[in-house]
Amino acid sequence: MTEEMIKAFGEFQVEKGIYEQINGIKIEDFKALTSNQALKTIDLYCPLCKENKTFIYSKSEYINGLGQLPYPSEDGFGTAYTGAIRFLNYECPSCGKKLVYGFYHNGKASVTKITQYPSLFDVSRDELKKYQKNDLIDKVSFSQLYKAETCASSGYYVAAYTYMRRVYETMLLSVFKQYEQEIGITEDNFRKLRSDEKLKSIKNYLAIDDEIYIPLYGLLSAGIHAMTEEQCCEDYTVLKPILLEILAEQKAKKEKAAKRKELKELFAKRKGEMK
Repeated sequence: MTEEMIKAFGEFQVEKGIYEQINGIKIEDFKALTSNQALKTIDLYCPLCKENKTFIYSKSEYINGLGQLPYPSEDGFGTAYTGAIRFLNYECPSCGKKLVYGFYHNGKASVTKITQYPSLFDVSRDELKKYQKNDLIDKVSFSQLYKAETCASSGYYVAAYTYMRRVYETMLLSVFKQYEQEIGITEDNFRKLRSDEKLKSIKNYLAIDDEIYIPLYGLLSAGIHAMTEEQCCEDYTVLKPILLEILAEQKAKKEKAAKRKELKELFAKRKGEMK
């Protein structure tokens, strides 16, 4: 068993959804990967602690001798192999929250992820709710990102990119509407602009360096039109937190501007009363 196999299985364990498979793993390697070679720690959002924690490996559980199970081949489902199931248990050191992964080896060279508790969707949903609870993103963005997480947790990353790009485009329009008078063009004309032209028109009102926005839009569009599910999966865990951070910063900027406007109006009113 190579280091590359250990790394590949670890990524498969943490990142892939239920019923996804990894091939090229013999039964003896599978047993090692789910025991002495198992991941010892996993960094994950803990729904009880409400923050990222390092879950620690506690034990493995085995179910052997499942009997002869059908395995699909070119000749149909005529060939049978003896399968095995392994469960890997982890625990949050702070609150004791359990994390369980389950895998099935078909007896030949293929492993299927058969369970994860909490599921990828449970974990990502709870993390996303943290932004909603702390009022860091608006309700519309939360709804679209929730749908993106639903798709991603089931392995439909291209669909998830569609929702994330929709969130991105809505955010640009929101910035434009906030500063429409200063920008000096109509909403209809703004909507007709290309993404780079939209960014150029609102660059002075963005909460984060505008150099981040253009490549982000390009990557989201590439995911929808040119990338495979596997390629989208690789970038999803990077693009999602970037988008969340942009949304949070933009919302904070909007609220700060509104507060400043309110204070100016109160000051102007008080100043008028003193004359």
